[in-house]
Amino acid sequence: MKNPREIIQGRFITPFADKNVGNIGVELEFPLINTNGGDIDIEFVASIMDFIGEKGFSCVLYGTGGEKLFMENEAGDCLSFDNSYNNFEFSMMYGDNLLDIKKRFDTYYTMVQDYLKKGGHTLVGRGTNPNYHNIKVNHTPFSTYNMVQEYLHNYPHKHEYTDFPAFMSSVQTHLDIPEKLIPRAYTLFSRLDFVRGLIFGNSPDFEGRGWRIFRDYLWEKSAFGTSPNITGSIDKSFETIDDVVDFYLEKGLFNRIRDGKYQVFTPTPIKDYFEKPDAKEEDIECYLSFCNVELTRRGTLEVRSDCTQKDGRFFMPPAFNLGILGNMEKAKETLDAFIKNCGIKKSNSELRKLVAENREEEIAPKYILDELCVNMLDIARDGLIKRNKGEETLLP
Repeated sequence: MKNPREIIQGRFITPFADKNVGNIGVELEFPLINTNGGDIDIEFVASIMDFIGEKGFSCVLYGTGGEKLFMENEAGDCLSFDNSYNNFEFSMMYGDNLLDIKKRFDTYYTMVQDYLKKGGHTLVGRGTNPNYHNIKVNHTPFSTYNMVQEYLHNYPHKHEYTDFPAFMSSVQTHLDIPEKLIPRAYTLFSRLDFVRGLIFGNSPDFEGRGWRIFRDYLWEKSAFGTSPNITGSIDKSFETIDDVVDFYLEKGLFNRIRDGKYQVFTPTPIKDYFEKPDAKEEDIECYLSFCNVELTRRGTLEVRSDCTQKDGRFFMPPAFNLGILGNMEKAKETLDAFIKNCGIKKSNSELRKLVAENREEEIAPKYILDELCVNMLDIARDGLIKRNKGEETLLP
């Protein structure tokens, strides 16, 4: 019998063994839209990959029909279509200076925008696609995305937006931390979910009902929401690595690879899945989770719940997260005081949901929430100043 604890330890904890606080990686996704408000011209949009190939990038992953989907350069930065031709992503190689990463990004972003605008298209800084009602799914033919599409269409869901990944974008921050810091950092960043929502919420709903972060609803009420503990906020607190492993044992698996092809199945907790006679240890590599805070196989703490920001604010979420990591005790102290002084009894999920639905006044008066956000931004700024790299200039 496979030992699921050992599998979890090897897959999610061991990669942190030699890590230190300092490096950061960033993924930035953007809705790619036709400026006339209609559907995108896929032929034109796809042609950008040939253009990128002329700028020092090479194709590293092709679609099922030979389409160029992932372009990488010598710096390790990757430009790609994420799930759909409606969503363009800049995956920036990690480094120890966020300003250096931003400088490379700015070059790529300008290059891509200049090309798109010549054909009447552009990238926009928002977490949901503003042209939703006038565009198609425009799915990119990649094996993993095909599997996700199959799962979303064939398993129970609680909203009508089955193909929602094609219509939303986010910014994801990857933080290097040592193993001993995992429980504390995992707990704090999970507790800060609602604060990041207050500061970075930028995903209006498609029907004009007033949502601040419609992306949360799309994830949590989709078929992914039927797989345990792989969407939304995390309500647990972690004191030890064993606590983290226990939590991951309860997370769900819903896909695996057999004979080179994906199979999807009813979501099964990891601890139960590996009791099955046909389970293989390598099936853990197919684990997919969309929780707002996640541990990755690369040994990073990933904050993946932040909406894509407006132009001029693209790097604010990564800067904030990096700064908080450098000033965690002060952030915890401030958050604890806010929770106590306001008499808040709600869970992380409940607080985040109120923010997502634009009902944050049910948490505390606006002036108190504004003060909390300003204080947290100051704490993050101080954390960046301690790094002595000038990264605090990325925060207001």
